[in-house]
This record gives sequence, C-alpha cells and structure tokens, in this order.
Amino acid sequence: MINKPVWDESILTRDGLFPSVLAIGDSWFWYPKNNLLNQLHKRLNRKKRHLILVRGHSGAEAVEYQSGPIREQIERDLDRKKGYGRTIKAVFLSGGGNDFAGRDDLGKLLLEDCSDATSAFACLRSGQPKQLFSTVIDALLSVVTLVEEKIPGTPVFVHSYDYPPPNGKGFLGLGQWLQFPMDAAKVDRALQPEVVKLLIDEFWICLEEAQAKAPTLQLVDGRHTLKPEDDWANELHPTVRGFNRLAKCWRPALERTGIA
Repeated sequence: MINKPVWDESILTRDGLFPSVLAIGDSWFWYPKNNLLNQLHKRLNRKKRHLILVRGHSGAEAVEYQSGPIREQIERDLDRKKGYGRTIKAVFLSGGGNDFAGRDDLGKLLLEDCSDATSAFACLRSGQPKQLFSTVIDALLSVVTLVEEKIPGTPVFVHSYDYPPPNGKGFLGLGQWLQFPMDAAKVDRALQPEVVKLLIDEFWICLEEAQAKAPTLQLVDGRHTLKPEDDWANELHPTVRGFNRLAKCWRPALERTGIA
C-alpha cells in the first residue's frame, strides 16, 4: 500500500494504480525527507483516498512548466488516453521561487550597487520584479490553461512562499540563494529581509491578478505562517514542522473544492 507521494512512476505501473493528484513542482515538492507534499498527503488521506504523482525536480523554474521536458511530461500525464486524465481530480503547482532566488536570478533583479539604498524598492532595477513575475505567471497560467483543455473544471492549486530568512544557510551548508547575491550587490544586511518580503508580497499580488483570469486557479497563501528562527532549515526550505504548518494553509482551498 502506497502511503506517501510517488516520485517514481514505475511504482504506480507495477501496482496498476492511477494518481488522483498531479503535483508539478520545485524543491518544495522534491526536497529530500521533508517537503510540502509529505504533509499534504497526510491531510488528503484522512477521510479520502488520494495518490499523488510528482513531476518537476529540485531547482525547477516555473518557465520549465511552459516548454521543454517537464511540459511534455505533464501534457502526457493530463491526456485521457495516454496518461492519467481520467483519474486526476486536482493539480498542485509549486513554482516561482527558483526564478528569483539564487546568485544569478536575484542578482538580475538588484542594482549593481545598493549601498546607498534606504528602502527595499530602491534596491531593485527599473521594472523589477514585475517584469520577472510576468514571465513566471505566464508559465503558471499556461499549466492552468492546459489542465482546462485536457480535463475541464479541474482545480489547479498554486501556493505562495513565506518569508525566508536571508542568513546564508543552504542545503549541505552551501547557501547562495539570498544573502550571497544581496551581499554582492551591497545591500545592507539590515535591509535584506525587507527585500525578500517585498519580492514575496509582489509575487502574491501577481498570483491574485492571475486568479482573476482563471476561475479554476486556487491560491494558497502561506505568508506570515513560519517563524524565522524555528521553522526554516535554510534560506529556501522550511523544516518538517514548517512544512506541516504550511500544509494547514491549504485546508480552506482543498475543502472548498471537495478535494479534502
């Protein structure tokens, strides 16, 4: 009996099983041992029976859901004849964080020299982060459109991120996602949390604007949920307890759509 999300499709094939949830995501769905899907699986299976098939990979960017190998895979997954379109009841999306976090991506949003900046907004290049998030939202909406074409009326859940601490901590001790690129741009350490907050809040605003265009899009707001010192394992990933707290934020949307 499968009692966790499925990252290896051969397990389903071997047992002749079909997923009811297709999860497409980045490291929040793929992070080793502790991730958001483990916690969501527990909640989904309290009263109903759900199997979650996971696509994507750690480090995935939202633009990969619009074209390339991941897009081709989910097109097959959603097909009623060749994939799992007849059994999928919901699609979970996790994406956007890797599009702006990291030495290269975050660096492109920041001015080369922010040493004189006195506000988070003053650290950003002209037109950012709107320009970047427009690309991210287009990619996410492309999945919503695809789902609607393949299996009309199926809800697509997209979550926000909470406010990660720019403290230099990374997976296996290597952290270059937030603090490192901001240090390189000479953003004052005291101002760095405000830069992160601005980006997360702007991403949420863009998600809300996207929801107005897509009735099947269900948003999950995870902001203001985690404690900076206790619930984050590093600059991008919560602890097991942190992911558990974030999973609780999904309850209203899951119940509203009848998924849980």
